[in-house]
Amino acid sequence: MDLRRIRYFLAVARTLNFSQAARELKVSQPALSKAIQTLEDELGGPLLRREGRLTHLTPLGERMRGSLQEIEDAAHRAEHLASRIANAESTKIRIAVMCTIDPGPVGRCLAQFQQKHQNLGIELLDFTAASIQDALLEGQVDVAIIGSPVEAVPRLRTIELFQEDMVVSCGPQNRLAARESIPLKMMTEHPYVDRLRCEFRDMVLSIVDKHDLNLNVIASSEREDWIKSLLAQDHGVSIMPASSAASAGLSAVPLQDQQLLRSVYLAIPSGREDHTAVQALTKYAKAYSWNSGGTRV
Repeated sequence: MDLRRIRYFLAVARTLNFSQAARELKVSQPALSKAIQTLEDELGGPLLRREGRLTHLTPLGERMRGSLQEIEDAAHRAEHLASRIANAESTKIRIAVMCTIDPGPVGRCLAQFQQKHQNLGIELLDFTAASIQDALLEGQVDVAIIGSPVEAVPRLRTIELFQEDMVVSCGPQNRLAARESIPLKMMTEHPYVDRLRCEFRDMVLSIVDKHDLNLNVIASSEREDWIKSLLAQDHGVSIMPASSAASAGLSAVPLQDQQLLRSVYLAIPSGREDHTAVQALTKYAKAYSWNSGGTRV
């Protein structure tokens, strides 16, 4: 049913005057009459009765007036809601953050970014390495902050933000904490807390297998906060990014015979690069001085 014809009928039903209704609607009187006639054909009977200069609602018109008014009111509410949602979406950027990335550096960057773009809202969403790519490509998020290794995907553009060491992390009271570096063999002699969502997990396991060693895994978790809590209680060691260890007050010791570096990237799916909010964040993140925690002069 055409909402325009419903609106025309309701105007005539309110004014009971075709000429006045036509002026209010800014349409010609013949066009108004034709629209009402089409609506009557759709509903199966006359809605209005014209007696000279007088216009009256028929019994069908009286009965249908309330229902048609509800339809128009619902349409107005839908339009208003759609406008609010569209405006909110245009002023918000949805950012997926890989769960293994420490909030500290990224949080400082985003806080300073939002101070310069106070009308722009930020929604931070937690994703695993396995699910973050689908979230980007399926439009669940606008951009993502991810750790290496990164698969080459034609529809994704990545911008490296910073690099950091992957280190052996343990509680400050652990006897390994005082060392300048730790041989891989020595690490395998200590209880190991396995970070199940670590993007480097397979790489670490392959390095251990290559040297014919075994990790003494005593606990594992998908949650970084549980991993850090266990390490803080001197419940073993784990390999994690240096920033994650520092934020939790843990000791970070380099591996003596292996250097693991991870890069943190801003990932942008094609089609999202033209969005004003994404452009603003990309420009800011590229200019941000990640090592000193502030924008470059």
